[in-house]
Amino acid sequence: MRESFWRRTLNYFKLAEEEPVDSMFEDLDEDDGFEDFDQTPTVRKITRYPDLDRARKTSPTASSSSTLRSITPPPQVKVHIVEPTSFNDCQQVADKFKSDIPVIINLQRSDPDLSKRFIDFASGLTYGLDGGMQKIAEKVFLLTPSNVEVSAEERRRLQEKGFFNQF
Repeated sequence: MRESFWRRTLNYFKLAEEEPVDSMFEDLDEDDGFEDFDQTPTVRKITRYPDLDRARKTSPTASSSSTLRSITPPPQVKVHIVEPTSFNDCQQVADKFKSDIPVIINLQRSDPDLSKRFIDFASGLTYGLDGGMQKIAEKVFLLTPSNVEVSAEERRRLQEKGFFNQF
C-alpha cells in the first residue's frame, strides 16, 4: 500500500516506526482471478525461401556422399517490357517483378513527372524485394529480382531491340 507523504517524512526523521515489509502486502489477494504466466514464448525463424532452407537441410554434403548428381540449369526467363502511360502501370511492373520476371521500364516517351514517380516506385520495389535496378540506356531501366540473372543471350536479344546500350 502506498504511504502518505507525511508518513514517509516521519519515517525519514525516525519519528515513527516503519511498517514491516510483510504487512504492506497483506491486503493483496492471493487469488486475483488470473493465472500466473511463467512460460517463455517460443520464437522461430521465418524465412523468405522455405523450400531453399528445406533443401539445404535434407541435401547431403559433398564429403558424406560420393555419388554424382546432375544439376538442372535454371529455366530461361523472358524479360517483360513496359512503356508506361500512367502511374497505374506500376501494378503490372510489380506483379511481374514479384513473379521473378525481370522488367524493363522504357520511360523515353513518358511525361517527366510520370518518369520520376515511376523511378521512385521501381527503386522502392527493388529495394523492398532485394532486387537490382540498372540503367541500360537513356531513360530505360532493367529491374532484376534477387534470384534472377539476365543471360548473355537475353542481353544480346535486348541489344537487337535497341535497349541494351551499355555505356
